[in-house]
Amino acid sequence: MKYAYLPTVASTMVLAISTLSASHALAADPEKPKTRAEVLQELNDAKRTGEIQANDESGLKLNEEYPQRYQAKAKGPGLTREQVRQELMEAERMGEIPANDDSGLQMHEEFPSRYPAQETGPSLAREQVRRDLEEARRTGKIPRTPVEGD
Repeated sequence: MKYAYLPTVASTMVLAISTLSASHALAADPEKPKTRAEVLQELNDAKRTGEIQANDESGLKLNEEYPQRYQAKAKGPGLTREQVRQELMEAERMGEIPANDDSGLQMHEEFPSRYPAQETGPSLAREQVRRDLEEARRTGKIPRTPVEGD
């Protein structure tokens, strides 16, 4: 195999870059490192509440895998009865409730003519995506991949 499949390579690179950048964004304040006592306290709290990854391939935390072993998390105040009714009426008006069949679609997807058009967020134009890709390649965020004929 002379060249890797370009979309797969690009997807892998984007995932790797986003993972690395996310780790920096989630890192604690680098100017004030935690003391050993603070780290041990956080570890003990995580053990007590089950906020530690389970030792298996489920990807769940201990309190998610064994909820009966840990105290339930306190929830904030819920919605009032009137707020729930308003949300339901809005969902019915917009067709955002499941259709009564096995399709898995919502009503506005199955019967689009019965409901107002769903708003979509702004999307990038094709040229903007190309400019962003070239900028990422130019700055080294995404390496150039060999293309046949280069």
